Amino acid sequence: MGFATAFLGARAQETPEAKIATNVQTLLQSISPEFEVERALHNVHASNLCYGVPMTWALGDGESSGQMRGMLRERLNRFEPRLSVLSEIELHEDTDLNTVTFFIAGGMKNNSGTEAVEIETTLSRMDQYVEEAS
Repeated sequence: MGFATAFLGARAQETPEAKIATNVQTLLQSISPEFEVERALHNVHASNLCYGVPMTWALGDGESSGQMRGMLRERLNRFEPRLSVLSEIELHEDTDLNTVTFFIAGGMKNNSGTEAVEIETTLSRMDQYVEEAS
C-alpha cells in the first residue's frame, strides 16, 4: 500500500483530476505553522514544515482574499506539481453556513501535454471540513 492510498485516501481507479482535487482539499485543510523561513532555503519551503495554508484564510475578509489567492497559488505551485498553470482561483463565502468554496481552474500535466482542469472544494471556517451532502 502506497503513502497516497494509506494517508490521503487515493484510489488507483480515480481519475487524475480527482486525485489532484483530493490533494488540493488536503492542502486547504492543513494548517501551516507559518514559520519564518528564508527564501534561500528552497528545500525547507518544499518540506512538510511549510505544507498547508495559514489559518488566517478563515479570519479574512474581502480585502485579504487577493492575498489569500496569491498565497494559495504559491502553495499549489509548490505542493501540486501536476498543476502546470493556474488561470483562476476564486473564493465564495456562505455566511449562513460559515463556509468558503474554492474554485480553481488551470492546466494539468499529462503524457500528451496539458489538459484543462477545474477543482471545487468547500471548507468550513469552523473545522476546515465540510461533508458532502448524501
